[in-house]
Amino acid sequence: MIRRDPSLRLLRLVVTKSGKSAYDEAFHPGVNVIRSEGNSRGKSTIADLIFFALGGDLTEWKAEAGSCDQTFAEVALNGAVLTLRREISVGSRQIPMWVYFGTFVDGIESAAQGWLRLPYARSGDKESFSQLLFRAMGVPEVPAEEANITMHQLLRLMYVDQMTPVSAIFRMEERDSPYRRQAVGDVLCGVLDERIYPSQIRVRQLDREYGEVTGQFSGLMRVLRRVDESLDFSDLLSRTTQTEESRRKALDEIEQLRGARYLSDQKESGGSAALDALRRDLDKVSRDIVAIQRDVDRLVLAIEDADLLISDLERNLIQIRQSQATGQALGPLTFSFCPSCFSPIARASDGHHCHLCKSELEEAHDLSRYARLRNELEMQLKESRELQKVRATDRDALQRRLDGLQRIRSALSDELLDRSRHYLTEADARIEVLTRSVGYFDRELIDLDRDRRLAAEVVDLAAQKERLNKELSELRRNIASWIEAKEQRQSSIYSLISRITAAILEGDISSDIEPVQPDGVRFDFRDNEIVVNEKRGYSASSRTIIKNAFHLAMLFASCADVRMKYPKFLLIDNIEDKGMTPARSHKFQRLILDMSENTEVEHQIIFTTSMPDPVWEGSPHTVGPLYTATAKSLKV
Repeated sequence: MIRRDPSLRLLRLVVTKSGKSAYDEAFHPGVNVIRSEGNSRGKSTIADLIFFALGGDLTEWKAEAGSCDQTFAEVALNGAVLTLRREISVGSRQIPMWVYFGTFVDGIESAAQGWLRLPYARSGDKESFSQLLFRAMGVPEVPAEEANITMHQLLRLMYVDQMTPVSAIFRMEERDSPYRRQAVGDVLCGVLDERIYPSQIRVRQLDREYGEVTGQFSGLMRVLRRVDESLDFSDLLSRTTQTEESRRKALDEIEQLRGARYLSDQKESGGSAALDALRRDLDKVSRDIVAIQRDVDRLVLAIEDADLLISDLERNLIQIRQSQATGQALGPLTFSFCPSCFSPIARASDGHHCHLCKSELEEAHDLSRYARLRNELEMQLKESRELQKVRATDRDALQRRLDGLQRIRSALSDELLDRSRHYLTEADARIEVLTRSVGYFDRELIDLDRDRRLAAEVVDLAAQKERLNKELSELRRNIASWIEAKEQRQSSIYSLISRITAAILEGDISSDIEPVQPDGVRFDFRDNEIVVNEKRGYSASSRTIIKNAFHLAMLFASCADVRMKYPKFLLIDNIEDKGMTPARSHKFQRLILDMSENTEVEHQIIFTTSMPDPVWEGSPHTVGPLYTATAKSLKV
């Protein structure tokens, strides 16, 4: 079979109790049948455990499953073999997952080494196991305002259980969201544009920001106009320059007058203590400035070093992808002569052994190694970027503090210089007039500085309005374009799923389902329903057939259309649900087998049946023995 990514395949499921194996079976590509003689033999228990082992959030445990300790699922994600371990804890929700990049046997032999513990949901910088599994399969990660799309949500569309009403597409759960269902359907159908949903969230954020900035701008302008109707910020710079020049001239004249009236014998009188205090303050501030400047320089160097590290990590990720692609394109290296003795080398009997040393070649091992390396680099890159943000924040805070200290030092220096020069012997009218004028100029400079800050705030708010409006307009244009392209893809893929569903229903035995035209199947992920021939009132067994046909159609459509992100895995636990007759069940089972064998793309269908068709006897498609009342699925 041809593998087409994204792909998920269960290779082996192990369930343990008290350190011993309660279930251990291997699974294979194509059809996998878990069968029993009658009901209540543990088939649904195994189906629930598969759902849980792959990342589902199981809330209701059957007694036998709840008595077990843990599950191990050896899986192939896009060909890379990983082993997933989860602890069984009845009453607990959102149980974490342990991941090992390799086979179940290798993972057990390595004990705790090499296992990566990941929580169910992301928390701050901590990545969830859904993020790792999505990345390994190449499935886009979809953010949402209330919660991100998880592996559990995808499995709700890939696991058809018995407890969910047959009218529903998704596995039933409390507090279900129609928007989340639509997002999951869009992801798996490949019609989700990863840019649309985050951009829509961004538009809502920008709308709020634009409203806040506009309100601040309008409010500030109303206040300013109320204070001064002729308010004009255009001549602030010239007015400030003129006032500073007038103040400087007044101070120069005062200084000249003081120098003329200076008494040498009073040079140190009454001022030495104040001068000493000023010098001490100035020295302390200068030392603080040097220390903080040193910290700023250290952070700047650290940021530059981290930028180089991030560039290296990004380059390594690109090189790993290129290396993997090159290896797949060129294939294994072939020698015609032995590099040691130059003797001709006989070709290997098959492509699964090295033609030089005859060792067995394991493609899955190489894929697992590439997946592990990519994951480690991705996590290191993410941590480096987060640390870079922290460094930048620290640098900005230190720079603000440094600017404040420099202003303080300048003020202290001016005061020290002023007090160290000359002391007046007596006051005269001219100095008093000049001193009052300097106070007036200082007051005017304070007012001008306030006006300057207000002007800067007005300009900044106007610039923010313009930037936000520009970004909003561009985002809305892009979203409209992306949605139009999405709707075109959606129409094509939905039509394909509908046609395959109709073809499967045509293979059913005669029932209350009238002949279905290719366009006679309509489904809606948001409303969680499938409608055939614009009719809903079918018998329970027919609705079971319709539901299973739709889920099979999604899998086979993903094999036919490379745009779909459905990982070509389906778990069905309701083949005989709701009064199904043996003849109808057998016909549907053979229909599944025929469609699977006529599909060249690698896929996996696991279904349970208490009415196994005789075709399965001696067939390689069965998993485990025929379960009976005395030999149930779990050995507990």
